[in-house]
Amino acid sequence: MKVVLVRPPFYALFGVTTPKMKTYPLNLLHLATYSRDKGGHRVAVIDGENVSVPGLEPSPGIADDPEIIMNQGIPKMVEILQNPENELWVEMERRILAEDPDIIGITCNSGNMDTVRLMVGRLKRYKLPIILGGSHPTVLPEQSIKYTGADMVAVGEGEKTLVQVLNSLHHPTNLASIPSLTWNDGGGVRINPRGKLIGSIDELPIPDRSLVNRSDYFGEVIMTGRGCSFDCAYCASRNIWGRNVRLRSIASIIEELSILRGQAESTGPRPGRWVVKIVDDTFTVNRKRTLKLLEEIIDKELNCFEFTGGVRADTLDKAIVEKMREANFRRVTLGVESGSARILKMIRKGETNEDVKKALKLLREADIKSHAFFMIGLPEETAADIELSKQLIMEAQPDYVEVNMVTPYPGTEIFDKLMPGDPSQIDRWYRWFHQGMATHSERLGYDLDRAYKDFVEFARAYHLARGSERASVGEVS
Repeated sequence: MKVVLVRPPFYALFGVTTPKMKTYPLNLLHLATYSRDKGGHRVAVIDGENVSVPGLEPSPGIADDPEIIMNQGIPKMVEILQNPENELWVEMERRILAEDPDIIGITCNSGNMDTVRLMVGRLKRYKLPIILGGSHPTVLPEQSIKYTGADMVAVGEGEKTLVQVLNSLHHPTNLASIPSLTWNDGGGVRINPRGKLIGSIDELPIPDRSLVNRSDYFGEVIMTGRGCSFDCAYCASRNIWGRNVRLRSIASIIEELSILRGQAESTGPRPGRWVVKIVDDTFTVNRKRTLKLLEEIIDKELNCFEFTGGVRADTLDKAIVEKMREANFRRVTLGVESGSARILKMIRKGETNEDVKKALKLLREADIKSHAFFMIGLPEETAADIELSKQLIMEAQPDYVEVNMVTPYPGTEIFDKLMPGDPSQIDRWYRWFHQGMATHSERLGYDLDRAYKDFVEFARAYHLARGSERASVGEVS
């Protein structure tokens, strides 16, 4: 069987098109490599973020900043989504069909459900089965099938489910026995029981990055663990990976990094710096393992790479930060979210302002740049809470601040609070992204669009005052 796995265009609809703003779809590379190596199937990967057609470039004069490009590109995005005959959709269809697939798999989150519906509408003319995967279909599998017209959904971790679907394509009655599959049997949508996660993620083959053109992207991407043990009210990660963290062995990570080093040395320069982005929910979740991995990176001279990844403030201490710097971590991201103790308690963040200040001080002393994420639009939030966030920024002094509008994702407590109605009645899912389309102002008591704009302007003034430049990894995908 030949499966074509697709990341649909979303950020590209706004004009976020340059390599330094993008990372390749590692999730699809894992799925494709597993399907080929474990299942014996033929595979291809199509990345819609790299499909260039006239008119996608940002308007002249817009700063080279994804947040600005996206916020100002909203009208363009809506216009493209309202035109099924736009050149972008024609080109996506052409590229997918050129691979001669037996089945098409599409990864999707809430924000690109309308994109997926449009693509499925075009592709169904060719009588090809279509399976969806990702965070939104995992939480709302039946809604996803009905909304998009797709045939199936792989719920949660997708590797084993996809291989079993590929093995069963000639025998559709077998679909009823595949764990974690939701499917349309012609008379209605059937939801199979959810299966077990892969016990040891060392079973996953090292992803074959030759399935994409890596020169289209900034740096490399690697996964060293799946899952998050924390319970933040706004996060949908646990819907796919669960609450238990599964960590790869240090040996397997070192093997993959060594392969990346050999490939990079043989292929010559890439856009940007020699960066490796670690895409775990929290890289520093296990202190002992983190220190051991960093030591191995140093011992094997893999600190030739410049590393970046996400950490929690309360997992950092002097020893870890110094070892990260020795391993050539030059930048990390931290989800600070709010400077209000009341809001942090409400969202079960489990950190304090003092944790954040301490962590940022340690990072600053080690010359590791910090990229702090803040949210605006949380339930019960007030103008005073937003001012506390600004106050924390001024006191903690992160190198870069990014302000995101709260997006109530299905499957989170935030969604249940802010979107109490039937999810099947929601349309215009393209509003479900972080850079500027409020979904729930009427439940906050203030104009979220206006408050977001004000907070973003505060962040820009803060950067100007510090002389900051967004010269680090600024990708949004």
